[in-house]
Amino acid sequence: MKKVLVYNIVLAMLLLSSCSDNDKTDFIDFSIAFTAETSSLLDLDTDKEITLTYSRAATETGTITINYSLDNATYGEDFTTTPSGVNGTITIPVAVGDLNSKIIFTKLKDAIEGTTKAVTFKITSFDQTEWVKGSIASSLLSFTPTAATSGVIDVLLGGPNEPNQVYIDLSTGQQKAVQRDTWEIGLYNGAENRVFLNSALLVSAAELEGITDLNTVTKGTVLTKALTLNSINPDFSPKQVTVTTVEELIEGLPLGYGQYSNHAEGYVFTDLQSGEINGTAFSAISTTAEENNVYIVGLGNAISTETPDSGSISTSGDHNGFMKVRVLTDGSSYTIQYATLDANTFSEITVNKDATKIVSAVSLSDSKEVDVQPATENWDINFTGVFSVNTSNGFGFVYSDYVLHNTLGNVSLYQQTLYTVDRDTKERTDYPIPSYADFTASDVDQSLLVNDDHSVIGSGWRNAFSSPPSVKDDRYFVLKDAAGNFYKIKFTALLSSEGERGNPQFIYEKL
Repeated sequence: MKKVLVYNIVLAMLLLSSCSDNDKTDFIDFSIAFTAETSSLLDLDTDKEITLTYSRAATETGTITINYSLDNATYGEDFTTTPSGVNGTITIPVAVGDLNSKIIFTKLKDAIEGTTKAVTFKITSFDQTEWVKGSIASSLLSFTPTAATSGVIDVLLGGPNEPNQVYIDLSTGQQKAVQRDTWEIGLYNGAENRVFLNSALLVSAAELEGITDLNTVTKGTVLTKALTLNSINPDFSPKQVTVTTVEELIEGLPLGYGQYSNHAEGYVFTDLQSGEINGTAFSAISTTAEENNVYIVGLGNAISTETPDSGSISTSGDHNGFMKVRVLTDGSSYTIQYATLDANTFSEITVNKDATKIVSAVSLSDSKEVDVQPATENWDINFTGVFSVNTSNGFGFVYSDYVLHNTLGNVSLYQQTLYTVDRDTKERTDYPIPSYADFTASDVDQSLLVNDDHSVIGSGWRNAFSSPPSVKDDRYFVLKDAAGNFYKIKFTALLSSEGERGNPQFIYEKL
């Protein structure tokens, strides 16, 4: 009997030991790494987040010890941090469930022009012996702008309703997220006088030829000439319509497959997909006031508030209605006259040209100028999320997950295609180009750079109709910024770890 009891006890201990061992092997290594090897503060910035990412959620509490070394900087005089640093060391607590931690760097004093101040943060130790360092164990932060050597960007697009437009600067790794329904039109700040539409909000515009008095325009206004426009029937067969009044015209202005247009005759009620300065729905604004006609502007669609199924999106809600708009200029400022279609008076906004930005944004709905774009040199790509356009075949398309590059700010880009698959035979053809990992500065072909079409990346980087939606692995991109730096860019995620759409991620590396 004693032998049996002893046997059972030993067996139970072995089982417990086995369970414990299995529990440990259920987890990948808990590794800790910085998100970027280098970063910098712009001149006007005071605070900067330095992020440490974990390979998985923490299952135990502990601390991370970070050492910092100084280059022409003094802690407490030039900068401080949260958590605080003591004698070159910062201790960061880790709680169960944490996925990352942050050091907040606060600049106290600017570097003198022509000098550099920098701090290098380095992961040195942990109080949990099983924790390990990740691939980026140190990160240099410069007080003056220097081009980042690499980074991982989790784009702040906002989830499956894609409510944000996000401007990203690769040289600093910084993002600026702006809710895409905060503006409808953008005013060009260059030498030409141009008006852009907010394609992320599905804004459209139609010129009323020969009509310059805003107060005379109503839904019943008769056009100075009848317009023959293209559209489609519910079964997607083509049809033509002839419109003679404003009321008939606005039936086909909202973005969608049935949007009116006639590319051959020049009736296109969206900006061109390429983003060219001469491809706007608004004609060039004349400094002679009598030459500027009234436009009917479709104010786009509200951001959807519906919660879609996992992996899906819901971006567009109800249409926001229409306004009548007339834009004037003296060459250094714009004056926008606007009103609802049934009004017999109008409001005005005057906006001075801002040489620091390509486009100044205006909200007609809120009657004000809106801070949207960063300074020209402070963004390379724009995750516009939603993008709308009337294409040459006459359809009004609305895309999601859309990416543009800053062509008007002298940023150029091209795609590297690793392989193609024949749609019918499914046969794959590989091309003799380096992989993303192997691509170096010597592989850059500057003759391929595109600087006259900002939609090269577009939505082609993802498989929207796969289940679940996924990132294409057949391509990466090469970008040249306005300062002459070259980067390679590869998209790595479309969904969050929970499967939610509208959470893109990409990696990049300076060449």
